Amino acid sequence: MKPTLLIVDDEKTTREGLRAALEDRYDVYLAEDAQAGFNLLEQEHFDVLLTDFRLPNEDGLKLIARAKSLSRPPVCILMT
Repeated sequence: MKPTLLIVDDEKTTREGLRAALEDRYDVYLAEDAQAGFNLLEQEHFDVLLTDFRLPNEDGLKLIARAKSLSRPPVCILMT
């Protein structure tokens, strides 16, 4: 079973490119903004969260803070 990865980025080409690069090693999920990302984090357990810093309405650091408050937080990586 592959580890799960959530990619949060508002640029579709970036999300899709990261998925293409990482889908051999991870079960990849995508979200286009922080709210969609947090909704997925509440529904599923993710091993890794990879998020852009600049997101619409809420930045990636706030998303990471929310992810770290979960009972089983993922490893969090912030892209700039």
